Amino acid sequence: MTIQDPRATQGWRPPQVDGPTKTLLIAEDERATQNLCRVGLRGLAGFRILVASNGAEALEVMRQETVNVLVTDLNMPVMDGFNLIALVTERYPHIPVLVITSMPEEEHQNVPLFLGALRILPKPVRLPVLMEEIRNVVLREPDGMVKGITLTSLLQLMEWEKKNATLNVEGKEGIGLIYVSGGQLIHAAYHDLEGVEAAYQILAWDRPHIEFMETCKVQRTIDMPMAEILLNAAFLKDTSPGGAC
Repeated sequence: MTIQDPRATQGWRPPQVDGPTKTLLIAEDERATQNLCRVGLRGLAGFRILVASNGAEALEVMRQETVNVLVTDLNMPVMDGFNLIALVTERYPHIPVLVITSMPEEEHQNVPLFLGALRILPKPVRLPVLMEEIRNVVLREPDGMVKGITLTSLLQLMEWEKKNATLNVEGKEGIGLIYVSGGQLIHAAYHDLEGVEAAYQILAWDRPHIEFMETCKVQRTIDMPMAEILLNAAFLKDTSPGGAC
């Protein structure tokens, strides 16, 4: 019996190696960091890497491409990482987000942290750690663990970055304002409530729409540290009837 070599069959082609099956988007404005990621992350098998220089460019990429993982810096021109994260959690809550940020060493001790659905990597980022976290969030994705980013997580990031901003927060309960100066929550307003009582009400809302304004021009009415406010808000939400203040 003669076995014919399949390569001799007309039209035979060698097996094709599958291309990248996942897309990694990096939002970073520093050219050196962009190049470092392009070169250093080539070892991520099964990924193609796209780069955006600010949040607006990143959103345009996500409008045109299926993105599986977003890695973002926070301080960028045009649209910063805070605005980008807020919009991604509203429009693409299924996309895992890794944030590269500065933070006190006692907070991270050179290991990644979690803020809800956010994975936080301290600067300067170590490429092996970044690659491992990218692989990890892709593995978690099918399990439904990526469910958007909370207002509490954003405020924690703002504290680490010592950011100034006014947050317009809109939920089914209405519209509230949160004012942050130097990374601390200094005032809040909701209906006829002001100060820390208004902050607790707003922080209890589930998945609100958040808009950032880059200024904070109000008198301080709250003297509590951000961490204490967030801890109290979480306790009040968990212990109140129906799970909300």
